[in-house]
Order: sequence, then C-alpha cells, then structure tokens
Amino acid sequence: MNWLSRTEAPFLIAATATYLFSMLLLWAQLFLWPRESEGEKRSPGDFGRALLWVGATLHLAAIAGQGPSLWMMKAGVVGLFGWILIVSFLMIGPRIGNSSGAIVAPIALSCALYSLAAPQLHSWTPSGRLDAVWSAAHIFLILSGYAALAFAFAASLLYLVQENLLKRRRLTGLWQKLPALHVADEWIYRATAFGLALLTLGLLTAVAFSVHQNPNYIAWRDPKVLFSGATWAIFMLYLVTRARLGWHGRKSNLVVIYGFVVMAISVFGVQHLGIAAGN
Repeated sequence: MNWLSRTEAPFLIAATATYLFSMLLLWAQLFLWPRESEGEKRSPGDFGRALLWVGATLHLAAIAGQGPSLWMMKAGVVGLFGWILIVSFLMIGPRIGNSSGAIVAPIALSCALYSLAAPQLHSWTPSGRLDAVWSAAHIFLILSGYAALAFAFAASLLYLVQENLLKRRRLTGLWQKLPALHVADEWIYRATAFGLALLTLGLLTAVAFSVHQNPNYIAWRDPKVLFSGATWAIFMLYLVTRARLGWHGRKSNLVVIYGFVVMAISVFGVQHLGIAAGN
C-alpha cells in the first residue's frame, strides 16, 4: 500500500479533473440538450456518466492511499462522502432519473476539491502543487462561465437589433439568416443557465480557496466577491423572472445585457482585495 500513499494525490487530482469534465457534459445535456431525441444513440450525458465511473475508480485509489488519516480529519471524510455519493448515483441513477447526475457531479467535485485542501492527507505531495490544482479549477470554471454568459450577451444584442429591424420591416441581407426570435430566445436562456451554473461553482471554489489560504479572509469585504455576487444575482433574476413571471423576449434579454455589463466591471474594473493590498 506504500505506493498508493505516494500516488494518492495524483489519483485524487485525476479524479477531480474527471469529475469536472463529467459535470460539464452532464450540464451540457441538461441545459443545451434538455430532451434526448428519440433514437439518439449517444449524448453528452452518456459520456458524462461514463466519466463518473472513471472518476469514482480514481477516487477510490486515492482514498485507499490516504489510509487511516482519512478518518482523522474532516476533509478526508468529506472526500469519502463524495465518492459514496457518486457510487450510489451510478448504481441507482437510472431509477431516479439520469438528470440528477447534473446535481451529484458538482457535489462530488466540491468534495474532491475540499479534500485536496488538507496537506496532512497528502504528505508526499508539496502543498503548492495542490494549490495550483485549486487555482486551475477555479480559473477554468470562471472562464467557461464567462464565455457562456458572453455568448448570451451577444445573442441578446442581436435579438434586440433583429426585433427592431422586424418592426421597421427592414430585415434584409445577412440579418435574414439569423435564427427566428423564439429560437434565439431559447438559446439565450440555455447559455445563461449553463454559464450561471459554472459561475456559481467557480465563485464557491474561489471563496473556499481564499479561506484556505487566509483563515482571516472575509468574503463580503472583498470588492471582487461583491461585484461577482451582484453579477450572479442579476443573471439569477433573469432565470427566476423567466420561470416564474413568464418574461421572454426584449424584457428578459435586457436583464442579460445589464448582467454582462456588471460582469465586465467585475472582471476589468475591480481588483481582488488581496491583490489591491499587495500593490
């Protein structure tokens, strides 16, 4: 078992990466392919569930390598919980609905990331390498979320221009090749939901990593977190008003545009408190 103790951190890092890609595929299935077409042989969700099996196997090897120290700290127990959750889903997922994997995968990912935060579990791996994994996961999630929300923003602008041209009966040339307004509106919704889900997980990993690095860190005093939270709230407002109040078209797409403006201010105009303090 000594070789497992030496390699458990790479196994856990590999499991974390596998959970991440599985989550993205399952979310793509949920947000971008909400209904599997009849007779379709393969879908993103199928590949996502297959990756969960790979991730659970890698995670099990990491758990075995952690040995008795697993039970002596909260991070180890949390990692074990994530593995049990994934295995339970893989066993009974078809009975409760495969779409539940879109909820299970991010929980398992969060558990695996949390267990990476305990240096005592990874005595053979320098803590700096584990910190790099946290940072890479956060950056990947945030940038992917930003990309999806930027697509929603651009599509919203095109929607408003196309709607205006239709009202004036001046929709000619390349504008006629754009998708119908109701189709564009649906894709804006899907891109926003997908991007907000990634942004949510990215923000959670950022705050958790900051607390791990500095126990005195207070999230609500960080202007970067405050602006990111405002961005999250605006896009969530879009989803809620669409689902509960039936907002569609111009009114709801204006909310997406406002949200992107606040997001741009957060990205380019607001420094992280730790960075600002260091300058």
